[in-house]
Amino acid sequence: MKQLLLPIPPSLHRWPELAPLAILDAALAASELALLSACPEVHIEAFNRSPRGSTTRRAYAVITQARRLAAATAAYRHAVERDARRADRDLRRRTF
Repeated sequence: MKQLLLPIPPSLHRWPELAPLAILDAALAASELALLSACPEVHIEAFNRSPRGSTTRRAYAVITQARRLAAATAAYRHAVERDARRADRDLRRRTF
């Protein structure tokens, strides 16, 4: 199961958008688990045998998009962390 990474208060002060992104990540993870529970065929990749438009195929589509969105939010968080390190490094260079 995916570990939920919650932003800490100092980072929320600088980047308040991290709070709703953490909630979104939790909702995406919960949705994936619920869909896999409701449609176990998706987990074993047997959804191809399901008719077009079936809940199993729709569940697969939702899970696929949820994973893409989760990857995008993770990339954003990584960019925020990278930009913060860069800004801190630049600030230290200017103070000396």
